[in-house]
Amino acid sequence: MLGNRKFFGGILMAVMLLATLAACSKATPTTSPEMVYTQAAQTVAAGLTQTAVLMPTATSTPTLQPTNTQAPTLAATSTLSVSVTPLVQKTATRSTGPDKAEWVAQNPGDGTILNTSQDFTLIWTVKNTGTTTWTTDYQLRYYLVDQSLRMGAGDLKLPKEVKPNETIDLTLSMKAPANSGEFTTIWVLTNKEGVNFYPLTFSFKVAGAGATATTAPTAGATATP
Repeated sequence: MLGNRKFFGGILMAVMLLATLAACSKATPTTSPEMVYTQAAQTVAAGLTQTAVLMPTATSTPTLQPTNTQAPTLAATSTLSVSVTPLVQKTATRSTGPDKAEWVAQNPGDGTILNTSQDFTLIWTVKNTGTTTWTTDYQLRYYLVDQSLRMGAGDLKLPKEVKPNETIDLTLSMKAPANSGEFTTIWVLTNKEGVNFYPLTFSFKVAGAGATATTAPTAGATATP
């Protein structure tokens, strides 16, 4: 900006000098005052043009308009829910209805030691202590989840009617497990509607090969319902 001022000042001084020389020079009237002013004006115009060329021109910078950028959409993933129901050992309970029973005896008794894969007969003696008559549609059914403790015996329908206060022997033919250990098998009395009303259990041991089998006495044995 200061350089431009100096430039215009120089031009004005030149114009004034030329005007003074034109006024004072009477010996050489070859150049008229009009021509001097014209030349000065042309000189000024040329300087202005040069200045305009040298001055930087303002350039407009385009403003970038924001673009709408769509946020990425997360792909929905389906989650397969798997519900696993564990095998829980069921517990038989006594009935509170009209069908009731009472354990009387058991052979062999709890605590009996059997050989592996030994054949034996299990007999439960039970009494009808309810108000209904047990018909041949009543049955003794296996109750556990583990089918191996069925030990080859099938569900048993009552061989006869059992009136209140009467007893009956329930007999099952079984084979001891092939592996040694302590076991308990659970069965239930079931009425004709399929409702369980009394559990019967047998707890025993299986000895390894070469062991001697023993049978626990039935007297004083207690059922574990």
